[in-house]
Amino acid sequence: VSVVQDSVNISGQSNTNTLKVPECRLAEDLGNLWETTRFTDCSFYVGGQEFKAHKSVLAARSPVFNAMFEHEMEESKKNRVEINDVDPEVFKEMMRFIYTGKAPNLEKMADNLLAAADKYALERLKVMCEEALCSNLSVENVADILILADLHSAEQLKAQAIDFINVLRQLGCKDGKNWNSNQATDIMETAGWKSMIHSHPHLVAEAFRALASAQCPQFGIPRKRLKQS
Repeated sequence: VSVVQDSVNISGQSNTNTLKVPECRLAEDLGNLWETTRFTDCSFYVGGQEFKAHKSVLAARSPVFNAMFEHEMEESKKNRVEINDVDPEVFKEMMRFIYTGKAPNLEKMADNLLAAADKYALERLKVMCEEALCSNLSVENVADILILADLHSAEQLKAQAIDFINVLRQLGCKDGKNWNSNQATDIMETAGWKSMIHSHPHLVAEAFRALASAQCPQFGIPRKRLKQS
C-alpha cells in the first residue's frame, strides 16, 4: 500500500491523483548563489570591478578554469584572477551563463561574448553567439563578422558569412546582372572589407573561391532572412 497525497493506492487499482513534482530550480539556485556571493572562494578583477565566484562551479563548466585551478598557477594560489582583455559587462554575462546556462543580454554583446566564450572554452555559449550574429548579418557588418569568426574558430559563423555574400551574388544573377554590379560590390566598399584585405587577405581569397565555385542557378537562400544596413 502506498499513500499518494490524501488517497490510498492499492496495487492493481487505478488512481486519478498524481504526484506533483516541483520544477527543477538548479539554474535559479546556482544563479542566486553567485549573485549573493555566498561561500565564494575566488575573485576576479575585471576593468576595476570585482566578481566573486566558486572554483568548483567554474572548473565544472570550463576546461580553462579547471586547468587554472587544478595546477599550481599563481591564480590558484592567491585565489585572485586579473583579467585585462574582457569588458566587465561581458564578463558578468559570461559568469551568468556559467552558473545558469542563460545569457539574457547576449544579443547586444554577441561579438565580444563570443570572444570570451572562445577564450574560456564555453562551446555552447560560443555557438549561441554565432547564432545571434548569423541572424543579424548585413552588407555593412558581414566582413567584420567574417574576421571575428576566423579569429575565434567559429566555423559555422564563418560559413554563414560567406554564404551571405554568395546569396547577394545569386540575387544579382537572378536580376540578369553581373555579380560585380549588385550588393556584393557594396560589401567591398565597406570599411570592414577594406580592412580585411590588409589584415586577413586569406579571408578575401576564401570568399572569392566560394564565389567562383558556385553556380548562380544552384544557390540556395539561407534560412535566416537577409538584413541590409
